[in-house]
Amino acid sequence: MTRRRIGAAAVALATGAAGALSNIEGALFVAWLAVLSVLSWHDLRTRRIPTAIVNPATAAGLAALAGTAWRSGTPLRLGAAAATAAAAYGTFALLHALNPDGLGYGDVRLVGLLGLFLGWLGPVAMATAALAGAVAAAGAALALSARRRDLKATLPFGPFLAAGAAAVALLHTESPVGFS
Repeated sequence: MTRRRIGAAAVALATGAAGALSNIEGALFVAWLAVLSVLSWHDLRTRRIPTAIVNPATAAGLAALAGTAWRSGTPLRLGAAAATAAAAYGTFALLHALNPDGLGYGDVRLVGLLGLFLGWLGPVAMATAALAGAVAAAGAALALSARRRDLKATLPFGPFLAAGAAAVALLHTESPVGFS
């Protein structure tokens, strides 16, 4: 593991730990947002979403949300989160199978992580985030093609998905870290 990854992981853990003093659910979402920022930065830099980060984050998120559901007596909320993650993963896996050059498998893994946390807020949150990410990516692609006149240029989709998810999580009325 590189020093940058260790530093990013330390920031994510410290941020999550600071929030844990007042609200465990909020701390989980803050740590999730920190992981999304690391994944987005990496995707922008390398056009890859590292499996070594997204898979453990998904497993840890599932375990943490399961503990939260058990502690708060809301197992149906965990079921909705898991079902949303599975549906998002399956949908994006199908899109990847139809056009592997247009959507990488890292994006498929990423929506599993996004679906888990957004599904905790409600299944509509994931659909809203995916739509927001797609619209933002389309706008950026149009701006890039108008400026460069290069129709072969590509954009990483992961940062747009993560930004849509972060926006939905922060603006959601039941979000533990939201502004509403």
